[in-house]
Amino acid sequence: MRQLASRLIRSVPTGVSDAEAFRDAVHQAIAAGSDSTELRYVPGAIPTEADSAQPLVDIELIPDGAGLVLDDDVMSELQEVLAERRRADELRRAGASLTRTVLLSGPPGVGKTMTARWLAQALELPLLSLDLSSVVSSYLGSSGRNIKAVLDYAKSGPCVLLLDEFDAIAKRRDDDTDIGELKRIVNVILVELDRWPDASLLIAATNHPQLLDTAAERRFDRSLALSLPGDEERRTILNHLSAGFDNADPDALALATELTAGMSSSDLTRAWALAHRRSILNASVVTDELVSQLARRIEDAGPQRDRLFLIMHDKLAMSNRQIATLVGVSHPTVAAGIKRAEGVQRGGSAKQ
Repeated sequence: MRQLASRLIRSVPTGVSDAEAFRDAVHQAIAAGSDSTELRYVPGAIPTEADSAQPLVDIELIPDGAGLVLDDDVMSELQEVLAERRRADELRRAGASLTRTVLLSGPPGVGKTMTARWLAQALELPLLSLDLSSVVSSYLGSSGRNIKAVLDYAKSGPCVLLLDEFDAIAKRRDDDTDIGELKRIVNVILVELDRWPDASLLIAATNHPQLLDTAAERRFDRSLALSLPGDEERRTILNHLSAGFDNADPDALALATELTAGMSSSDLTRAWALAHRRSILNASVVTDELVSQLARRIEDAGPQRDRLFLIMHDKLAMSNRQIATLVGVSHPTVAAGIKRAEGVQRGGSAKQ
């Protein structure tokens, strides 16, 4: 049922005039049809800020982690977490504990939140998300109570709880710039990590693992470092994003893979979304718009830009004028760049 609803939300059937209303109706139907433990996650029971009555936690009843791409080592560990849940009874009979807590670290945009969604979707559990930086920055005196309320709420039924910006509270307790309230919160977190029930999965995410209290870091059952996607991961991400686009050029996607070195998965998603919008506005090919956008990031003339011109000319069969229009330079500049790149290519071949 959850998997069917998830597909309906991602791909609204043709003939539905109001897509957002349709998605809301599916969400409400799932909430109404859930079993007794999941009924605790309907809106009325959500813990709120005492003064503002604003919800302290975001809830995704049907989380969508489709398209997650991570390196093989990290994916292998995530698959182990799922395998543990599928064979939980077997592990318990053998006296082995399940993974209850996971620490995700890495630079912004590498997929920490998406990983939490992916796990929740695979486990068919709701995803509860708490942005700890916003809790701490509001009313510091009530921060501890608010965090404890969310943790207690998450323990009231099976779920995946994401504590985002974990370094906002779990800082080193020897930090002289810190104050007593935050240090007390760290102590609360340490206790909760030790006692977290295996019916739920707690995931903490941080961009700054070096700021974490070492005692807090040691409490996690697993600690996974997410990195910027390599060539193969970027190729997979772009192939996923281009699925369903009939005019997506495979050669252009291969070039885009080269041009996106150093970009995060969220950077790639934003770049594709922009290219998609421009292709609609300009009645153009989405992969041409993507290559144009990425090529313009190469601001300085040099071997990298010359090689780009050559690839666009030879592999994408673009004319010099087409390349010039896409990149935003004159066509004589393109011609000169191609000539230089061909010279470098011939020189390299001669040396081999």
